[in-house]
Amino acid sequence: MTNDRKQLLQKEADAWSAFLTAAERVPVELRTVPDVVPGWSVADLVFHNGKWAEDAGDDLEQMAVGSYVDEDQPDEVWQTMNDAWAEESKTLSWEQAVSIAEAGRMKARTALEALAHVDDAAAKAFTDETFDHYPEHTDEITRFAERSA
Repeated sequence: MTNDRKQLLQKEADAWSAFLTAAERVPVELRTVPDVVPGWSVADLVFHNGKWAEDAGDDLEQMAVGSYVDEDQPDEVWQTMNDAWAEESKTLSWEQAVSIAEAGRMKARTALEALAHVDDAAAKAFTDETFDHYPEHTDEITRFAERSA
């Protein structure tokens, strides 16, 4: 894993671009249909990725001020967050989901840029919730777009 800030930011930008390109291949009227994976729409997955990026941004901000505590949370904690975000995303339009997701990823990017030094923990927090996470859902959306064509 690299700790090079510029490389991390470029990898995130490239992965996000590929992710949104896949999402935009899906016709607008199908982007809120919860059939990409069971119960999840394209909009849900966009929102989901943005919220996880935002969570990484929170961690990076805490790292910057020295208040970050690396807690190994049980799967139930992460699943509860995912479930809450999935429920919230279903109340949003496509445009709202994208806007919130973009704000989340920008929080992560801004927090990474603000760090005095990108250490292994910061690089991992950023990587795990951005460009290592986006491709999983890019692939799911791509398959949905192909099924919907």
